Amino acid sequence: MRARAIVNPNSSRGRLARAWPDVHARLQAALGPVEVAFTDAPMAAARLTREALRDGVELVIACGGDGTNNEVVNGFFEPPRPGAPDVRVGEGAALSILMLGTGGDFRKSFGAAGDVDAQVRRIAEGKPRPLDVGRLDYVADDGSPAARYFINIASFGVSGVVDREVNKARLTKLFGGKFTYFAATVRGLLRYRPTEVVMRVDDGPELKLVVNTAAVCNGRYFGGGMHVAPMADPSDGRLEVIVMHDMGLLDFIKDPNAIYRGEHLKNPKVRHLSGARVEARAPAGAEVLLDVDGEAPGRLPATFTVLPGALTLRY
Repeated sequence: MRARAIVNPNSSRGRLARAWPDVHARLQAALGPVEVAFTDAPMAAARLTREALRDGVELVIACGGDGTNNEVVNGFFEPPRPGAPDVRVGEGAALSILMLGTGGDFRKSFGAAGDVDAQVRRIAEGKPRPLDVGRLDYVADDGSPAARYFINIASFGVSGVVDREVNKARLTKLFGGKFTYFAATVRGLLRYRPTEVVMRVDDGPELKLVVNTAAVCNGRYFGGGMHVAPMADPSDGRLEVIVMHDMGLLDFIKDPNAIYRGEHLKNPKVRHLSGARVEARAPAGAEVLLDVDGEAPGRLPATFTVLPGALTLRY
């Protein structure tokens, strides 16, 4: 199998760049020759993935964090256009992940350990499995319509503010991904003003909820280990929607670890919905920011849809 690693050398504050010669050697010991392409700009991983697939690569290995995963997944498709159908690149090729980023959340849905040797074994020995992909149609920061794919979690509310706080963080990243996201969440809760959002799941009724964070989940974890959707299955053709409503900083402080344990669902201010399509819009003039696999691309209104079994995951 012809394999190519798409590597984000800046992942984990540059740790991956320093460790890459050793990581590459371990990959090749397990898989045979592994070609390498390094990212050099935002969304470069998507471009490099398309190039690899058009070049006949059969296994693309995303090496970085959740953001790198997101870009690589987007590279398995032609750039999406709002209202246009999805166009797959490289039919038959598979995706693998080797995560060394700040969050590392997607791998946790599969119970994967974080050390390199364990992840390399999963790539080498893992059986191909279908992987659902989410599609997000939204409004970009410049006000234009945009679309993007995701494999883990897309959300809005405080989480969109948290993304921007994480991207600005320097000092807290020295203490690891979980602390970075926890500190950013506290700052986000202080800044964010809960907004009434109108939501609809599939053909259900419109719901008006004062949203703290709403997470549309293909995977189970986000925010540096928050177990937001314990019931999520990335291959069941559905999206799990977890809405935290009418909540503020005091609610979070009462038991800040509840969401890490997956016990936040017991809270009457947390609502669980499930479906294949989710629509959300905010009142005119309100800015409700999005989070997509740890990236911050824009704001509501947005539509989230699932593409069942759109990719093959080897992990």
